[in-house]
Amino acid sequence: MEEKVLIQSKKFNIKKLFQIFVITGAFLSVLLSVIFTLDDMSYYNRNYGENHEHYSRCYKWPDDYYDDKRDDGILNNEDKMDCPQIIYGSAIGYAFHSLDNYYYLPTLIPFVSMALLGGLIYLWLRSYELTVTDKRVYGKVQFGKRVDLPVDSVSATATIQLLKGVSVSTSSGKISFLAIKNANEIYSTINNLLIERQQKKESVVTKVEAKVDETEQLTKYKELLDKGVITQEEFDAKKKQLLGL
Repeated sequence: MEEKVLIQSKKFNIKKLFQIFVITGAFLSVLLSVIFTLDDMSYYNRNYGENHEHYSRCYKWPDDYYDDKRDDGILNNEDKMDCPQIIYGSAIGYAFHSLDNYYYLPTLIPFVSMALLGGLIYLWLRSYELTVTDKRVYGKVQFGKRVDLPVDSVSATATIQLLKGVSVSTSSGKISFLAIKNANEIYSTINNLLIERQQKKESVVTKVEAKVDETEQLTKYKELLDKGVITQEEFDAKKKQLLGL
């Protein structure tokens, strides 16, 4: 008998999920940059006054820096570079100087972290797919691993709420299919197959039990016939009744 496909899984847009992670990381990085900038401006205003026009900062340059400048003919003596003047016209200028000195590199951490996390989740969930037929349940799980389960081997099924999916239990364990858009419909289809299988088993058991009961009754009537309690005609009539002849 030809296998009949009952239902197939529909995927969520995993790429969109990755984009959400990237956008969220970018937003957090921008927010952190704004916080750093406001903190620098606040520091400048606290220490040098809101109306302060210039801020001088001295550096002690390395000796090889002076040597290079003298060799290039830029310096005549070391004193010219003892205290170079860095001028900031405003608090925002001071903040931008911090940006030039890689002070803002930590603000990239949220963006990089969210992008990596989103990428890992994308690689994890993108391969999931599931097909249910009247004979088996098959598809792919994490990282493209293939799964093929005969319906007779499935003992239970359930929905997964957190990552929207379906779990299928067998004697070997539980297998989860995640990121499935129509998870509830697939759950209902598998559950109906299990109910139908159970009903068939119960029907077979009932027939077997009935057959056993008929055999036991015939045995009793045969004993009554052998003892002369009933006649051959009565036995034959009861036999036809029990066997439905």
